[in-house]
Amino acid sequence: MTRQMPVTGYVLAFGMWHGVAAIGCSEGSKGAAPSEGGSTFESAGTAGTLGAMAGGSGGARGSALGGSAGLPATTAGASGSVAVTGGAPTAGSANASGGAGLGDPFVSGVAPAAAVHFQKGINLGNRLEAPNEGDWGGVIHAEDFAFIAKRGFDHVRIPVRFSGHALAAAPFTIDDAFLQRVDAVLDQATAAGLAAVLDLHAYDELALGVSAEKERFLGIWSQIASHFQARPDTVAFELFNEPYSQLDTAWNDLVASALQVVRPNNPKRLVIVDSVFWADPSKLGLLQLPNDANVMASIHFYEPKLFTFQGMEWMGPVYETTGVVFPGPPVTPVVPVQAAQDAAWANQWFVSYNANPAATNPSGPATVAAQVALITAYQKSQGRTVYNGEWGPQEGGALDSRVRLVTMVRQECEKAGIGWAIWEDPVHMRLFDSAAGTWADEIVDALLPR
Repeated sequence: MTRQMPVTGYVLAFGMWHGVAAIGCSEGSKGAAPSEGGSTFESAGTAGTLGAMAGGSGGARGSALGGSAGLPATTAGASGSVAVTGGAPTAGSANASGGAGLGDPFVSGVAPAAAVHFQKGINLGNRLEAPNEGDWGGVIHAEDFAFIAKRGFDHVRIPVRFSGHALAAAPFTIDDAFLQRVDAVLDQATAAGLAAVLDLHAYDELALGVSAEKERFLGIWSQIASHFQARPDTVAFELFNEPYSQLDTAWNDLVASALQVVRPNNPKRLVIVDSVFWADPSKLGLLQLPNDANVMASIHFYEPKLFTFQGMEWMGPVYETTGVVFPGPPVTPVVPVQAAQDAAWANQWFVSYNANPAATNPSGPATVAAQVALITAYQKSQGRTVYNGEWGPQEGGALDSRVRLVTMVRQECEKAGIGWAIWEDPVHMRLFDSAAGTWADEIVDALLPR
């Protein structure tokens, strides 16, 4: 769901919209996930509960991401449509079709032209978002890109810790050697025929202190926008990986400010904006994106999380129950670890997991369907393309179960027109080794059937 770090002294913040306390993040600082009752499986309901969100042309839109989500209702313009511009958004402007300018949450259903490049991707995780490349066991190799392209992927998502290589004080200069390293990586991706998402990752200081870090965040993006402005449209900018904590309420304003920094040099570049609460699909409706045809919303699709992250110590003790299968129920009931029994949402999840048939099991197709329903409802109500920028079960689960989940999520994303980039890192979810010429064939064949 967020930064996938190996077990080191650096523990990361992870959230679930079940009301779980987040683990510490960023050099020992602590954070807490916002509290919301119920599990994703119980609260999301079925696609039918989301139908009102689609709305009619010109009608009220936006209130139904499930009753528990509590999202605000919004009304479209008089004509029910919003004009789309390819360039920089204009603050406060309105157009003849009744749509608003910067800050308006609606845009007509025209997919960004560059979105075609970002359909089947793979993350290069634990590499450039580490404090230093190699610190977390991952290094980007030049041969990775041709190897990835040959297997059938069309893009890579590259998490980058720009904030870790920039001055703390104005003008927040990014280290030139680091920029040259990113240049080399993008050159290699382009040479291999791969598009690339340049993702600003691991800037936890911003999430935990927006007012103190806003100027630095914008200063960093000003440099990124200037430095990479000559890149082709196969390079997309992702403003921030998994907004959380203070960004849950400050994100919309910060997005508007960041776009005003990016657009002068990159008027038509695809810009990817994650939903808040760690890019949770249930929070898509809270995004208020500008009237800009080249902005794409993004989510991370890690449900069912107690399956996906089982046994991952960096997720915290609630996730240490292993032997969880997909789909449930298990042949023999699983007794969750004490920490999971003590967390009401997790305990209830395991009660349902042990008892419910596959069709309604929380580790099963209903949970996948509920997540996809959230995304498709947003697509219909907002006219926005949505990108699944991270997903995939970590290596703690049985391989056959992981293959079944990957197959199902991939198929459902394709049906819904959702481009994706599966998570990959050399420690918890290794999918390839270009030097050895090998893939994790079972998982990758589920992604890209031969």
